[in-house]
Amino acid sequence: MLYSLLSSHMSDTVITMIGALAACLITFILYRHPAGFLPKDHGKVVTDPDGNIIPINTKSKGKITGAGFIFVTVFLLVSLLFLPITVERVLYIILCFAMMFTGFLDDSAKAPWGELIKGILDLFLAATGSIIFVCFNGTNVTFFGNEFKINAIIYVLLGIALIWGSINVTNCSDGVDGLCGGVSVVELIAFFLLFEGYGSMGIILAAVLLAYLYYNWFPSKLLMGDAGSRTIGFFIALLAMKSGHPFVFVPLSLVFLVDGGLGLLKLALMRTIHLNLFGKIRFPLHDELRKNRGWKVPKISIFFIICEVIMAIITWLIVK
Repeated sequence: MLYSLLSSHMSDTVITMIGALAACLITFILYRHPAGFLPKDHGKVVTDPDGNIIPINTKSKGKITGAGFIFVTVFLLVSLLFLPITVERVLYIILCFAMMFTGFLDDSAKAPWGELIKGILDLFLAATGSIIFVCFNGTNVTFFGNEFKINAIIYVLLGIALIWGSINVTNCSDGVDGLCGGVSVVELIAFFLLFEGYGSMGIILAAVLLAYLYYNWFPSKLLMGDAGSRTIGFFIALLAMKSGHPFVFVPLSLVFLVDGGLGLLKLALMRTIHLNLFGKIRFPLHDELRKNRGWKVPKISIFFIICEVIMAIITWLIVK
């Protein structure tokens, strides 16, 4: 690939930056005239306690969705071209493509897939990713400067939980223009600055997301859909594991955990023990700010992006 041709003339960091620039430009050009196969948002409905069907997110109806198909594909192809090829990296690229493609099929479906189908697919890909990681990297982790080894089976199970959780909290946070993409860019750059390893792939993903944000910032022209958000969550979890400091996922993904994760926790508690822990607070939290507090969409996205910058700085101080 191009990496082998360029590596004798320049450093890996320079090659990565060239690849990131190329990925950003390619994604920007492709979104100028989106492909006809990308689906359109048909709008969403919910059913209230009385059985009435209520339309929600009506402003997104008719917009191109599943746009994550484009930026994820560019991200993976550029990674193959501009980064060293290893068996482990190729396997992760295959898993990322599988995650993107299943999300794209859901985006394209006339009726959204049910929670059970998506849950099973997420579980399978999370388990595969966790097992592959352990096979290639072992189970040593670092926590507050102390390194210790975890039993392989326990690590695989924790890895599955980490990947599955990351997929879902990221997906839940993709509800207003610019939020998921903007927060992800900051988090991916933070991983690149803090750790080596797969941070280079993260910079390429951040680059394609910057191009996407040009079209997704309020008022957006297109939406990433499950094809994008679920793949971002999957890859961020892999980055956290690959860093050797998987616990940094908590501070670096705290924005996603609070915005989307608390909603999942509330739903789980209501379904299992019928406990409404957060009362009338609406989740994802960005819906509370938008619908109950009257915040404008750009203000919400900027607020969460600033929170992510703060968490990245805090994580830097803890790790370094």
